[in-house]
Amino acid sequence: MKTLYTLILTLFSISSLMAQDCSELFFSEYVEGSNNNKAVEIYNPTDAAIDLSDYRIIRWSNGNATYNDLYSVDLSGTIDAKGTFVLVLDKRNCELSGQDTCVFEGLMSKGDAFLSPTYADNRTLYHNGNDALSLNKISDNGAISYGAFVDIFAQIGVGADINGVSMLAWTDKETPSSPDYPAYTCYSGDQGCVWWTRNRTLIRKASVKQGVTRNPTSFNPAAEWDSLDINTFDRLGAHECECDPSSGLLETEDLNQWSVTVYPNPNNGAFTIQSEATIQNLEIYNISGQLVDQKLLLRDHTSLQMPELHAGTYFVKAIHVDGEISYTKMIVE
Repeated sequence: MKTLYTLILTLFSISSLMAQDCSELFFSEYVEGSNNNKAVEIYNPTDAAIDLSDYRIIRWSNGNATYNDLYSVDLSGTIDAKGTFVLVLDKRNCELSGQDTCVFEGLMSKGDAFLSPTYADNRTLYHNGNDALSLNKISDNGAISYGAFVDIFAQIGVGADINGVSMLAWTDKETPSSPDYPAYTCYSGDQGCVWWTRNRTLIRKASVKQGVTRNPTSFNPAAEWDSLDINTFDRLGAHECECDPSSGLLETEDLNQWSVTVYPNPNNGAFTIQSEATIQNLEIYNISGQLVDQKLLLRDHTSLQMPELHAGTYFVKAIHVDGEISYTKMIVE
């Protein structure tokens, strides 16, 4: 997946969207999945390893804006330069059920640390779609006793029930169903309101180079995050960011060990793919890097019909029988 995203960055030359300095940790992935499948990923954009013992994560539950130790956890360990650190809810006993149902193996295998095993003792990593999260630097506590904000996910102080109606999630639609509700929020009973922070995985856009250090007046998740399906864990453990020069550069020989061609291009979802070597598997990704289709080929050319592809730009990944990988861009009109 890393190679695919470097390809996307190379082809489109994504530029910075905000003033950034790549000097401090920030959240790079957010997981709010089924049952206890909850996690966050932290990214280190700097050129040096960072000791995590100077940081804590705080959950601002259900619109609460007052710090509470029960919803805070101090971190430990080291995060490598340009590396990630994945924090997973500590539910690893798969003999238990109910509120202690274990996280999926696919998520468990990605964890660098496991937090908040018992809800009564610590509630930090039990976010459920209407909670804000923050990453705070403990030693920088001149103005804030619990540490300066180095990143805020969502909006602290938003998430409480209003007129007896529960907030469920943030969304990318600014105008809520009621003027009583904050912007970009979904409340119980909202028909057609698309949840972004509940039953989703969110990945920070590559153009983001620093965290949100002041509580925003509203939170549109689509501004800095890409949304993936529930229980998507395969992107954890690596993050594409423009703070890393290598993420925007891809050598030609790495891109095309074997050439692959799509024609006609553009097309309407009906096309032929051809290569110099036998293709074992073919994968189609959208511009956000989401896998939308895959096929077993075992041939060097074939004609395909994919009417389900919507108009847009796609990336075709050809995995050859010798293990080499080729990419090409395809446009569907």
